[in-house]
Amino acid sequence: MATTTTHTTYGAETPSLEIKRSIISQTSRRRGFVYPLIGKSSNVTGMATGLQNAPQGAYFTGTQGLSLIKNNLRQLLLCEKGERIMLPDYGLSLKKYIFEPLDETTYFLMRTDILRTIDKYFKSVNVIKLAIYADELQRERNEILVSLTLQLLDESLEIFNVEVTIG
Repeated sequence: MATTTTHTTYGAETPSLEIKRSIISQTSRRRGFVYPLIGKSSNVTGMATGLQNAPQGAYFTGTQGLSLIKNNLRQLLLCEKGERIMLPDYGLSLKKYIFEPLDETTYFLMRTDILRTIDKYFKSVNVIKLAIYADELQRERNEILVSLTLQLLDESLEIFNVEVTIG
């Protein structure tokens, strides 16, 4: 008696990158708090919230997606090293550069520090452009403006900007 050696396999093709990303995006949603924690901010639905307008018993507002990543990046850039209790290396000590001249050496040191820290704590973004400058008014106030253009490394590949004034 002979046995059949042919068989049909369905779905053996590997799924495309787009399909893999859509599956991952549906299952992994990051949620967190809006930064700064106190004050007026907007929640996921876009309504203004904060301590002034929050429902009774609510002190913090939550967010998710791109606004969460922007908030976390702002927090990372404004945080001084050693400020977080359980993460002593978290943050950047950018305030030490305020009274330094904005020359190539200072720019290189700040750029290296920023890129290294973002690479360590934010694996989900790619830095496209980094600008550090101060206009006349900011120099009078001893402030530095750090402007980042980043790209998300998820299914959307969205490009966004984050600006922080250090002072």
